[in-house]
Amino acid sequence: MKRLALIATVLLTGCGPMGLYYKPGVSLNAIERDEVACTLKAEREVPVRNVSRVIPGEWVPGRKVCPRKGKCHVTPGYMTPSRVVTEDANLGLRNRVAALCMQDRGYSRINLPPCPREVAQSVPSAVTTEMPKRLSPRACVIRHGGGAFQVVNRE
Repeated sequence: MKRLALIATVLLTGCGPMGLYYKPGVSLNAIERDEVACTLKAEREVPVRNVSRVIPGEWVPGRKVCPRKGKCHVTPGYMTPSRVVTEDANLGLRNRVAALCMQDRGYSRINLPPCPREVAQSVPSAVTTEMPKRLSPRACVIRHGGGAFQVVNRE
């Protein structure tokens, strides 16, 4: 069952909107360089601050088990083990600092919906290496393997 859920999650991640940074006419290489620079800036300004907390175990009460008629027994109750969870308390702030850095460099964070099948089949297959100078309100994206994608401006 867990494997089926994992497969479904992997398949569905390619079906939803694609979030990316947009700046008219800028190459994807330049966007990646700026994103790395902003991530490094955010890591310098807001370092990792790991915080651990203990999630206590829970009491599971015993229960009456009757495998055969008249032959019942009671299983003993038990405590589940406690868990220690470690989280980076600065992660949210660090992500906001990186996003503000990208905004300061002129980028907008956009979500492009996947192109409908008929659009994907009607346009010549290509890989976007430079953002369009203008995005139409109905722009969409075709995902190719290996992280490559194609932005399609639909009128």
